[in-house]
Amino acid sequence: MDSPSTFDEGFEAEPFQIKDARTSETIQNFSKRRNSTSSVIDKYGRRESYRDQDSVLHYFVATNQSEELLDRYISTLITRFLNDPSPIYAIDWGSNVPDFKNTKIPVADSNSLSKYLLDLKENLVDKSTRTAAPQMIGHMTAALPYFHRPLSKLLTALNQNVVKVETASTFTALERQTIAMLHNTFYARDLNFYDAYTQCPSVSLGVVCSGGTIANITAMWIARNKALGPDRDFPGISKAGLVEAMNHYKYSGAVIIGSELMHYSFKKAADLLGLGENGLCLIPTNDDYQMRTDILTEKVKEYQSKNILVIAIVAIAGTTETGSIDPIHEIVHIGFKHDVHVHVDAAWGGPLIFSNEHGRKLSGIDKADSITVDGHKQLYTPLGIGILLLKSPASTSYIRKTAAYVIRQDSPDLGKYTLEGSRPANALYLHASLNLLGQEGLSILMTRSCTLVKQMSVRLNEHPSNAFQTFHNPQTNILLYRYIPSWMRNKEFSEDDLAVMNQFVQRIQKIQSGKQDGQPHPFTSRTTVMFKSHRTDAFRIVIANPLTQWQDIELLINDQIRVGKIVEKQFQHELKVKRFQQENHIDGWWPGWPYDI
Repeated sequence: MDSPSTFDEGFEAEPFQIKDARTSETIQNFSKRRNSTSSVIDKYGRRESYRDQDSVLHYFVATNQSEELLDRYISTLITRFLNDPSPIYAIDWGSNVPDFKNTKIPVADSNSLSKYLLDLKENLVDKSTRTAAPQMIGHMTAALPYFHRPLSKLLTALNQNVVKVETASTFTALERQTIAMLHNTFYARDLNFYDAYTQCPSVSLGVVCSGGTIANITAMWIARNKALGPDRDFPGISKAGLVEAMNHYKYSGAVIIGSELMHYSFKKAADLLGLGENGLCLIPTNDDYQMRTDILTEKVKEYQSKNILVIAIVAIAGTTETGSIDPIHEIVHIGFKHDVHVHVDAAWGGPLIFSNEHGRKLSGIDKADSITVDGHKQLYTPLGIGILLLKSPASTSYIRKTAAYVIRQDSPDLGKYTLEGSRPANALYLHASLNLLGQEGLSILMTRSCTLVKQMSVRLNEHPSNAFQTFHNPQTNILLYRYIPSWMRNKEFSEDDLAVMNQFVQRIQKIQSGKQDGQPHPFTSRTTVMFKSHRTDAFRIVIANPLTQWQDIELLINDQIRVGKIVEKQFQHELKVKRFQQENHIDGWWPGWPYDI
């Protein structure tokens, strides 16, 4: 039998069965055949009755044939998901999302696997967001290198737990090596340093966690514990707690300082560390959305004069809203001068360091006390890997936690330094990206994406329609802009005009997020930022997908012009309705409104 030519030809409707393309066996038929071997003795001398289809134990037995059949089916799902011209499905919650309200655990039977896989296809996979689509240029999740998909299967099969070396012997060493590779990229210490500390069991050059949020929280945890650490008469905050630590050092309060565009993970950090959100000091930004260092200096001096502890200063290398990069070199200098921990949140923009053209924008980052980088953003790993790099290996001592049964003081266990306990060995993904994409490959990807955004900015500003206004000169590969209705072009904007343009951004973005005529449409997100002293809605372009090409950008621009004209007609009609209501003293709604005027 030939392999199915299309996705749906691999399925039968009733009952649902998955065909083996080579033998025409179904999962059900294969299961029955497998049951006939239940009397076979396994390699441990036990009778293989647990292979019986009626026992859940059969799911735990490695069988090449059954797994190969399932792999072939999943591969078909993946191929369709990544390649078929489907809508992006970046939709609002509840508007075309399948019903997931059933809360009763079903009774499993011999057909459970087939039923479950069919349900996954129809209700989950088919309508999942196409994050890898070339025209999905509004969020930070993009296409992945193909090698991560089989590596994911390998990780699942090995099921290593890197909390301790006893459940991840070789992966503990690999994770330490991966951290050191990134540390060397950002801090560039000499060979003797890395020989001494890469595999040193008593310290770590950083921590791997599930994402930038946990990395940022861990950085603030270290900064707080370092600032309120032990001395001759005090065991330190990690032993005595926040209240006693503040009393001992005679501080009247504590703050974390960063720009008003700081990631919301720092709100979580302030809350968890006992500061509350009021313990965040947000510094205004300039017209390029960079922290104003003049105000930063004033605030640090003010807090220290009032005996308020400045736990850390946070510089951002690639804000989530605008992609802007704070003046890291100046901020590090301020931190050094006032003896304050400086953390750089480079979750997004950190990989610029690989680019010969853009790496200079991170000048000074090698002097920062800690750095957050996300693997699952522009290092092209699957979701679930963030990295906190530490300038000093001794920094891990401020948060080290051990246990008698495992994670012992003298062990190389990585769980001593991580906020999370049990963790998958996701460092393998980062290790693969660094080795297979390489420094040159990552440089090409970063330079390309930044160039595309810069070209898009020029295109919008010079578009013959005069329908767009950009908000900034992009520093990375994120761009903000808005649509200008036709009657507002080439004129000064009033307060009412600004409110109307906010509505246009919201409506156009909402229309583009939905399904139109069954065809895929480009997608961009939106955000709200300060622009020319006003809170302003903006389209937010994020280009990190290596599959995105210039024609995808042109398609987005042309589509926004087309949709903009539709919204203009809707808006003019609504104004007509409003005038009609006012002239006729009509208040409220009547049947057919507003279409029967």
